[in-house]
Parts: sequence; structure tokens; C-alpha cells
Amino acid sequence: MNRVSRRLATILATDCVSFSAHMENDEVGTLESLTFCRNIIDKTISDAKGRIFHTAGDSVIAEFASPVECVQAAHQFLCSIAEHNRTTVSRPALEWRIGIHIDDIIIEGDNVFGSGVNVAARLESVCDPGRILLSRFVAEQVKKRLDLPIIADGTRVLKNISDSFEVFTIQHSTTEK
Repeated sequence: MNRVSRRLATILATDCVSFSAHMENDEVGTLESLTFCRNIIDKTISDAKGRIFHTAGDSVIAEFASPVECVQAAHQFLCSIAEHNRTTVSRPALEWRIGIHIDDIIIEGDNVFGSGVNVAARLESVCDPGRILLSRFVAEQVKKRLDLPIIADGTRVLKNISDSFEVFTIQHSTTEK
């Protein structure tokens, strides 16, 4: 039996809100906007020493060694996209939501597996548009290291994971004052 390669990682899952509806209304404009957003997302993740290991259309899943760098990157690309949406009227404004979780992962080639990936994806799926949803584990690691307000946001039901998963969100200027 082959030995499984494991390590602790921070997983970021992000997805464009209502992407299918945008594509149905304006495929070319939506694709242009998606390309613009993905350039921001991909560069920000790379600059923060993250690694994208899966994409599917409008979704991105990445891993980071540091939860601080992960949350900073997520906040940065949400703010950059929100600013672009405020100043550009020619394309559909795409909103993103993000889930972040820390867990032990399995590495197989260039891909990453494990319940941590699933939890991050489930957090993203229950996150409000334009927001970041953190697991308790991530919130504990970053709350004293970042100058961002980390706010308890109750519990969520995560499909096939838990019916009472404690979550936190970041209050930031793209959605609130």
C-alpha cells in the first residue's frame, strides 16, 4: 500500500454568485467579466503564496500554508472586485463568496483531498454574496493577527458535514460601514 502524503493547510473556496443566470443573459460580457475577476483572484492568491489546485468554470479552490495570508488574499480580491464593480458599467458586475477552513489534507500529485476541502466548499455555498465565511479554526488563528473585524455569525448546516457548524465573518468596507 502506498503511503498517503498529508499536511495541514488553509483551504479557500470561492465561487461567482448567480454565474449561470449571468451567462444566460450575456455570455460574452459575463465571460469578459469572469476573465477580469479571475485575473485579480489568481494573481492575489499567487502573490499571497497560495496555490490554486482546482477550478471549474466560475469556482476556484486554493491552498495556503498560512491562514493569515489566505484571509488577507480573500479580503483583498473581494475589495478589488467590488471596486471594479463600482467603477465599471459595461460588463455584468460579478459578486463572489468565499469559504475558508483549516484542516489536514491529502496531497496526490497536484490535487488536494480531504474533509477540509469539503468544509471550505460548503462554507462558500452558505456564504452571503460579497462576504467571507470562516470556520472557527480559521477565526481563532487570524483574529489577533489581522486588522479586520472578525464577527461571530452563528452556526450553519453544512451538507453532509454538520448541522451546527460554528462560523465567523469579516466585516469589511465592500459590503458594510
